[in-house]
Amino acid sequence: MTPERRSEPLLGWRVWRVVGDTLHAAVWAAEWPARSRLVADCYDTRPAAHSSPDRACECGVYAFKRREDAELLAREKVDRDVLALGRVSLWGRVIETERGFRAECAYPYDLLLLGGGEELARALRSRYAIDVELGVAPEPLHTGAG
Repeated sequence: MTPERRSEPLLGWRVWRVVGDTLHAAVWAAEWPARSRLVADCYDTRPAAHSSPDRACECGVYAFKRREDAELLAREKVDRDVLALGRVSLWGRVIETERGFRAECAYPYDLLLLGGGEELARALRSRYAIDVELGVAPEPLHTGAG
């Protein structure tokens, strides 16, 4: 079974770390380019190269189907970082998973800035040419005995 090829984007939910006025993936820290699509690559070192995403691999640009799942990830990633929660456009080859998607191409659609001020929101609006609203930084999840 091959991934579905989409010419029209679909929307998913993501969390980014904000470093300066640049978005970075919350998990892998990859920088998201401004005003240009992010194209997924596979860094698998096995000899059988494939296009990303591939069902036999974990590669692709990840996004959740539900905002609540992205919000949970944001609470897990809180560590004095400024975060952005938002929707992301996904297109090209797309694999649907139980909780989300893995896509070939992606670009931020809109953001809720968590922990930053209006000046940073303006900078992100200008850099990425998207809507950015101010939000409240999430409370971290407490782990372990306390």
